[in-house]
Amino acid sequence: MKEFKFTIDGKQYTAAVNELEDNFAEVTIDGKSYKVEIEKEEAPVAAAVRRPAAAAPTAAQPAGLMTVKSPLPGSIMKVLVAAGKAVKKGDVLLTMESMKMENNVCAEADGTVKAVFVEPGKNVMQDDKLLEIETVAVAAAPAAAPAPKAAPAAAPAPKAAAKAEVPAGGFKVVSPLPGSVIKVMVSEGQDVKKGDTLLTLESMKMENAIKAEQDGKVTKIVVSAGQSVMQEDVLMVLG
Repeated sequence: MKEFKFTIDGKQYTAAVNELEDNFAEVTIDGKSYKVEIEKEEAPVAAAVRRPAAAAPTAAQPAGLMTVKSPLPGSIMKVLVAAGKAVKKGDVLLTMESMKMENNVCAEADGTVKAVFVEPGKNVMQDDKLLEIETVAVAAAPAAAPAPKAAPAAAPAPKAAAKAEVPAGGFKVVSPLPGSVIKVMVSEGQDVKKGDTLLTLESMKMENAIKAEQDGKVTKIVVSAGQSVMQEDVLMVLG
């Protein structure tokens, strides 16, 4: 136990510190005990140096049975395939409504649809089985020769956030989820109707259609294709 004496505003105090365990200690000041947490300074961690890796060959796709599950709870809007239909990786298999968005569920591999377990209007929960795909085997592509090492590019200047002024009677269209903008379907000055698709957003491995919630005119587009956005980020403004 360690004892300390100190004076505050002319009054003398005696403190005893009894170390316990981890980051906690027992401090007694003038006969009254307190249990306190002590912040310990963490040692700095050396940054790992990344070395450029050799280009890896494209992975082979084995043949087998792939189950497509619902990534979110929602309602099936439209089924675009049937048993026996051949599909390619990236093809839209069905659309579903979830979190007030129209979401495209896409194939993650080439193959043939073996079974479909849902139909339009059916409600599904997260991880419910939607359909099965009999995948086909695809040989791995050979590794490409490593590219010559290029000089490091200068870091781009931080992009200033676009100001989205809202006209009288207008409203902001915000991202309902974090994701990446795939395509902007409208342009500034364009008139849109309620239900028109304004842009598509990839989030949680789904292609989501962001739609207009009312009639109006696009007065400002804040994002562009390929841009990452967070939840509640402004996408565009309708007047």
